[in-house]
Amino acid sequence: MNGKLSNIGKWVFGLLALITVALAVYFYLNLGDDARTNMLLNWGYILIILGIVIALISVIFTAGVKGVKGKKLLVAVIAFAIIAVVAYVMSKGAFELPYQAGEITYTGKTHGWVEMGLNFFYITLVVAILSIVFSVVFKAVKK
Repeated sequence: MNGKLSNIGKWVFGLLALITVALAVYFYLNLGDDARTNMLLNWGYILIILGIVIALISVIFTAGVKGVKGKKLLVAVIAFAIIAVVAYVMSKGAFELPYQAGEITYTGKTHGWVEMGLNFFYITLVVAILSIVFSVVFKAVKK
């Protein structure tokens, strides 16, 4: 079954890559057309949404195939939620500040979500590094 899923994944990835290349070539052949810019941006949004959906489905599918215990899955979801809340709280002030960059004025909400995403990334990066260090030290002490 995994072999068939792997082949399906390769074909889907190849098709998405082919569409992306075709849209990029179409975009760069005639610069200055806002409709083409919007089309390319919308395709980017579609790819981001597809990536998120596929990531969630793959986690659920892997948990079902490998038989991940509900307790471990619940701990992971709670940890994800805690990190998201901490990142949101850290960026709370950014949601209230509109700012201007050149001729474009951004709302505080846009800036706040970007800052929350960056904070989320930084927190998960630190947690990943600390868990790697802890794992290495624990294995060294265990021997």
